[in-house]
Amino acid sequence: MGFRTAKGELVRAILFPKPLDFKFYRDAMKFILFLGCMAALGMTYSIVIYVKQGVYPIRIVVRVLDIITIIVPPALPAAMTVGTVFAQGRLKKKGIYCISPPRINFCGRLDVFCFDKTGTLTEDGLDMWGVLPIKNQGFCGVEEDPSKLEVGPFITCMATCHSLTVIDGELSGDPLDLIMFNSTKWVLDEPGKDSSKFDTIMPTVVRPCTKDTFTAENPFEVGIIRQFTFSSSVQRMSVITRTLSEEGMELYCKGAPEKIASLCLQDTVPHEFPDILHRYTIQGYRVIALAYKKLDPKLTWHQAQRISRDKVEFDMNFLGMIVLQNKLKLQTKPVIHKLRDAKIRTVMVTGDMIQTAISVARNCGMVPTKDRIIIVEASPPDAHSPASIKWVMAETPDEGTDTYTDSDYNEVRVHFSTKRSKFKI
Repeated sequence: MGFRTAKGELVRAILFPKPLDFKFYRDAMKFILFLGCMAALGMTYSIVIYVKQGVYPIRIVVRVLDIITIIVPPALPAAMTVGTVFAQGRLKKKGIYCISPPRINFCGRLDVFCFDKTGTLTEDGLDMWGVLPIKNQGFCGVEEDPSKLEVGPFITCMATCHSLTVIDGELSGDPLDLIMFNSTKWVLDEPGKDSSKFDTIMPTVVRPCTKDTFTAENPFEVGIIRQFTFSSSVQRMSVITRTLSEEGMELYCKGAPEKIASLCLQDTVPHEFPDILHRYTIQGYRVIALAYKKLDPKLTWHQAQRISRDKVEFDMNFLGMIVLQNKLKLQTKPVIHKLRDAKIRTVMVTGDMIQTAISVARNCGMVPTKDRIIIVEASPPDAHSPASIKWVMAETPDEGTDTYTDSDYNEVRVHFSTKRSKFKI
């Protein structure tokens, strides 16, 4: 705890920054040492000449000191400090404040700026753009208001598959979960103090607030029994739920579209899924896929609390996708343009989908309009084939993909990435 945590180390680094060791200062000390050696040689030569000429000792000392002050200027450190203070004053007039003046010299040598995407280039919050539920093994169109959907697995997944909690009467949690849950207009009730004398386990309950689905005689309530939290390594999260007055439990899952589709029964994934996903991600939208499955009716409450996620997150039914919009900040474009005018390279480091990162980079001016972007897909060697590299066009007029050979590499501009997308802008 404390300073040993990741956030604690960040606070400690801010409060007690490490001393900066610039090559500029090291070279300056070498230069002064060289001048000192030259002054020592000059002093020795002058002393020998003056002694041979019979000059008075006091005059010899004065002449020798003159040589030191001429070769090694005593005002050199002060001049360097004055230069730094003057630079700090010019930055202050531009509205730029620096609490560590030595870092000004460091900033003057920067040639690359790396930006995160969400919260840095784009706004912190997301806006619900619409949902694409599945009907008759195909997408049934965009619904901008998810609360208008009929009560079923899709909207139930949106209302249950999250990590929200109630604090002081208000929902708190991940911003994406908040946007998703609030768009359903359902109600979340967390268990309170049990008035009975027996200890019972009460789950978190969600329910729609519309009159036709929530009545005193036949309420529609879903209890969240188990939660598998989101993990970047598996790119998904899921929950085990049970609906009131129904037998058995259900599993609802959300996450990266490609990952969710790979865990679903292939006959439940529409054949146009890759094209529609590409269409939205290339425009910069954030896309999340939903899925569910009915669990074994024999699964008990206590077994659900101990079961691992890999025992249930497979052979699911694909439900559809949620499309979220992440807008650029107003100051993003001007800052990127200023850096490009200053001949400073700008780089985006993100874990989002490749097409989403490309769209944001295009919109903010990080990647010029005329530049073509190539995705490099590398395959390691195996027992049946050697290692291979494939160049895939990220953007084409018909939103398809073009394949390039190694000979085309010199004609295009390639941008690589880190993290799971293997691409960087």
